[in-house]
Amino acid sequence: MSEFNQAKFESKAKELVARCLNYEIDEIDEKDVFIVWFSKVGSNAKAMLSSVLDNRYFEVTYFGEEGKYIVDEYDFAGYDEFYEE
Repeated sequence: MSEFNQAKFESKAKELVARCLNYEIDEIDEKDVFIVWFSKVGSNAKAMLSSVLDNRYFEVTYFGEEGKYIVDEYDFAGYDEFYEE
């Protein structure tokens, strides 16, 4: 296990999302895939990503002990509005 590097994780997460969208990372503009949220706990990291190329959200999880990445994909189904009472 190597020391965690956030910039490397973010780059790899964007690359994996691009691959899920059937693109190579060098085929798209860097701003086309972006990180919405990031968290790191221990040797693990997680980020939520979105893209202007698609209507899905992606959750990329890195398991530092195993050196393994998992990508979950979510379709945008809509939203509800709620107001204070």
